[in-house]
Amino acid sequence: MIPAPPGTGPWSWPAVRADRAVASVGAVGNDRLQSDRQRRTIDRLARWLTRTHGAEPGWDALVLDVLSVGRDVRLQVREVRGGTTTSHAVDVTGRRSRPRRLVRALQEDYADLVDGTWLSATLIVSVAERRWARPGVELVLNYADEPLLPAHAPHPVAAEDYRRHLARHRRMDRRIPGWLRERVAGAGLEVPER
Repeated sequence: MIPAPPGTGPWSWPAVRADRAVASVGAVGNDRLQSDRQRRTIDRLARWLTRTHGAEPGWDALVLDVLSVGRDVRLQVREVRGGTTTSHAVDVTGRRSRPRRLVRALQEDYADLVDGTWLSATLIVSVAERRWARPGVELVLNYADEPLLPAHAPHPVAAEDYRRHLARHRRMDRRIPGWLRERVAGAGLEVPER
């Protein structure tokens, strides 16, 4: 996985764990990547990322960090070029925002009746050691860990947004992480479960 630049830490994603789904589009998939619709949504998001943020040739990877919980959607792009990484927030204001719509579509594509859907995701488009015509695309989905906030975040994710997320994408009781249950219940809200 592409690391954040040392000392900047806008998004500090932990290493991929077994409770995270990794889907490599165009390579080896896994049990979470099951439908053509998922592939199309990932492809549209990767194309948006490269067209919007990959204009200057020479980058090795573009990384889109996504937090999507309830009404709270935050995106950040990291461009990896040689040994340097630069980061910036993506404006997703308004319900008509293209990246917002694509992220929400991706979240719906991965929703199921057991695990609900992911809380945060990282989309990596890389051209290092590849031809520019066929970049590698990898999607890392976080279903269980508390999403980490970017440095530019004006506030933490509200308990009400976590509740909305669970209400929209219900999970089986045993699939709701303890930290998430505590956050919602600790705010005096009911924890929606299947």
